[in-house]
Amino acid sequence: MTKSVVHSAVCDGTATFVVAVESSLTRGYANLQLIGNASEVCRDGKERARSALEHCGIVLPPRRIVISISPADVKKDGNHLDLPIAISLALLATGMSPALDPCDWVFAAELSLDGELRPVRGLVSFAIEALAQNKKGLVIAAGNRREMATLARFDDTRFQHLACQSFHSLAEVLAWLAKGEAPAEAPLDSVIPGPCDHTEPASFDDMALDTSQETIALVVATGLHSLMLRGTPGTGKSMFAQRLASILPDMGQGDHLDALKITSSYSSLIPRPLLRGRPPFRNPHHQTSAAALLGSTDGPGEISLAHGGILFLDEFPEFRRDLIEALREPLENGEVRLARARGRIHWPARFILVAAANNCPCGWFASSQKRCICTTQKLLAYRLKFSGPVLDRIDLHCNTQGMAGAPHESLFKRSAESQRSQRLRELVAAARAFGKERNQSLGVVSNRDLPAQRLTEASGLSESGFSALIRPYVAESPSPRAIVRALRVARTLADLGASAAIRERDLALAWGWQAEPAARARGEGGSGRSY
Repeated sequence: MTKSVVHSAVCDGTATFVVAVESSLTRGYANLQLIGNASEVCRDGKERARSALEHCGIVLPPRRIVISISPADVKKDGNHLDLPIAISLALLATGMSPALDPCDWVFAAELSLDGELRPVRGLVSFAIEALAQNKKGLVIAAGNRREMATLARFDDTRFQHLACQSFHSLAEVLAWLAKGEAPAEAPLDSVIPGPCDHTEPASFDDMALDTSQETIALVVATGLHSLMLRGTPGTGKSMFAQRLASILPDMGQGDHLDALKITSSYSSLIPRPLLRGRPPFRNPHHQTSAAALLGSTDGPGEISLAHGGILFLDEFPEFRRDLIEALREPLENGEVRLARARGRIHWPARFILVAAANNCPCGWFASSQKRCICTTQKLLAYRLKFSGPVLDRIDLHCNTQGMAGAPHESLFKRSAESQRSQRLRELVAAARAFGKERNQSLGVVSNRDLPAQRLTEASGLSESGFSALIRPYVAESPSPRAIVRALRVARTLADLGASAAIRERDLALAWGWQAEPAARARGEGGSGRSY
């Protein structure tokens, strides 16, 4: 045999391509050459493949061997090309006539020097592209089997035809190709962990909440509304935000698949809760770089990794101004669009933004417990760190004085309601079910996405009733966007109350959560720029 061909796949941002790994004997000095627009990681893979083959008893002939990965104009990056390179070289060196056609499969795994298969990134995207190219399935490391088991459980006929062969070593893969018989392994359905097979996230069971705080949590989780928490230190802002994910229902199939693709392109090990469909919770530090937060052409950032879940930005004004401004587009359109020298890319980014901040640099402005020591100049400088246009895109602005809701001694005692998060989750599910048919007819998934042009229809009121409802707030509103946001939140409040129409008290409460009224409640004045 003078040539062998094996297939793999590569990701170029959000695009995925099936590639051919070809090996051929040519004239020249004995060496191993890899061509095809490959990165340093890929070029190193040929040496890992050579060593792994020697541990399997296969020695490459002392001739010039060229390995080509095509198409040549697509950038190849990643350690997952180790396995297809090794298989291609093995077929070339041994002249084996395999019982199975390697071209029917997509191979993806890293190799250790002794031939062990290691998990890699991007397999969810590889599986989808393999099906699109009419491949039988994937050949992967056993460490990636959970991802494939998750895909097999999707209610999608495409994935029902996806075959997955997982192995622990290169020797097992070669034996499977030669004989056509894979080693026995557990069925895919038995791979996904059960509900107790992971660390449970923080829940509201150990946090004291009053009725208003429960309402805020329910509104955020039901309508997927963004939230800004402002208050003095120790009022439970971070504690509240970290527990919000516990009352979110499992992701829908579309968001779950997108979240798996994004996380799979970022890490070879997907968290078990995400495999089960639980919404992600991302909490980047305020010194996070632009590439880490927004992503790049090489991989997603924290914004996209929060897709379908919560992005919590603690100490919000301490983030760089350009990063805060970069939140505008994903909050509005649900994606991050990047233009770099290597090309353009967009990453999905539909998340719930939860931001937290103190009222001033010392933290004690408007506090009844401690005197603020900030000068007027410091107060103004601190407030200018908040981007007005970004704040204008946040649905709820809540002041958290007393968010802890109990004396300090209660911090050392467990909440009296041990199933609070479960109860809140059930209320969220009921409210979403109440508004599901209406939102489907309007072409949206959640209340946060209700278009301004359809709010009259979504309100459940007549045109005259709708005009009368919003008339008191039109003159007070600093921008039309504030009224739109308030109406979306009011629609969520009505759903929680199982009301077909938005009630006056719903809009009044939602209006109090807008940026301008919340700023006045903190004592920051009445101008539109004060918040």
